[in-house]
Order: sequence, then structure tokens, then C-alpha cells
Amino acid sequence: MMWRRGIAVWLVSMVSLIVAGCGATRSSPDNPTGAGGLTPNVQDPEAGLVAVAPGFDVTRYKTIVVEKFPVTDPATKDEGDRRFGERMNHYLHLELLRRMRESGLFQHVIDGSAAQASAPDGSALGLRGTITRLGRGSQAARYFAGLYGAGRTRAQADMQFLDAGANRVVIVTSDRRVASMGWFGGSDEEHLEESFNDMARDLAKFLVRLSKGQAPPGVR
Repeated sequence: MMWRRGIAVWLVSMVSLIVAGCGATRSSPDNPTGAGGLTPNVQDPEAGLVAVAPGFDVTRYKTIVVEKFPVTDPATKDEGDRRFGERMNHYLHLELLRRMRESGLFQHVIDGSAAQASAPDGSALGLRGTITRLGRGSQAARYFAGLYGAGRTRAQADMQFLDAGANRVVIVTSDRRVASMGWFGGSDEEHLEESFNDMARDLAKFLVRLSKGQAPPGVR
């Protein structure tokens, strides 16, 4: 009977890994940064910690310009880390562009990193920020003890929305995600892509809610 119980526990663990896949979960941001007099200190169910300038109305803007986010994680040590960071910041950039387009909030979504990108006019928002944490974790640790959070990947992006006409920061956010489960522990790149995908998706959801007057309590 004991060996059957052991097999049952093992099967439950394996099913949990299969169901969980490479799913990322939100975690408390590490040293969130503010800008323009705004500090992200209100918890939002989708965008992490946020702050919104008084009177901000996202529906006033027809254009958004999305910049690339540099990686500023102090744990970046060598050329391999920098190349990996470039892949991840490119992935986040593409996801933000896609999610802003899919949100339906803007007539024009402009890639600010493109050579032909023109300067935004007064009716535009700029989206900029930094990837402040990019921890690859340990695939071996995730494989052997991932159910307990070992070897987790860590991703954090601190973002600012800028009113182009007034040159004023109108929203700041800080969002951190961790992931530890997947087949054979899951690769660090897969986990981090999942995290950045979720960040971009949820940031767009947050803006849509703002457009409907559904700001989180205490945000303004």
C-alpha cells in the first residue's frame, strides 16, 4: 500500500507540473522606482504597483510610442548576460507593441526604436522603462524541487507613461513575476518570456480599465 501511495504522490506532482506549464506568478516588486514625482505604491491586480497623475485620461491620446527597455539588473556580469538581456528586452518590446495594438485604445502604436519613427505629437503617450531584474534561476533546481519554488526565474519591469505634449510623467508602474514550474524544470528563456508576455497583457488590461474609469482604489 505504501508504494502505491508513493506512486500516487509522484503522479500528482507530475500532473501539477504539466498543468502549471511555465506559468509565471506575480511577486512583490523589488525597490520599485518612480518618476516625475510619482511613486508606484498602490497595488493593482493586473499592473503590479502603480501611481497615476491626477486628472489623467487615457482616452485623450490617439497615439502611443513604445520605447525599448534597457536591462539595468546589477547581476548582469558578462557578454553572455548582455546578449541574453538583449533577447529578452526585444521580446518584451514586441509584446508591448502587440498588446497596445490589441487593446483598441490607440489609433497608432509606434515602435519608438525604429529608425523611421517620428517624434510624437501633443496627443501621444510615450511608454518607456527599464528591466530592473532579470534572474535566470537554475533549471536543475526547478526540475528537482520546482514545486517548492527552487531555482525560480525573476523578471521585473519599471515603466513610465509620458505625456508627449506636456513632457510630464502621467503613470508609473512596477511589475515583478517569478516562475519555477514546467517540463524538466522549464528553460529560463521560456519562463522569462512567459513573464514578460503576462506583464504586457496585464498592462494593456490596466489601461483599458482606466479608460472605463475603473482605477484601483486609492490610485487617484
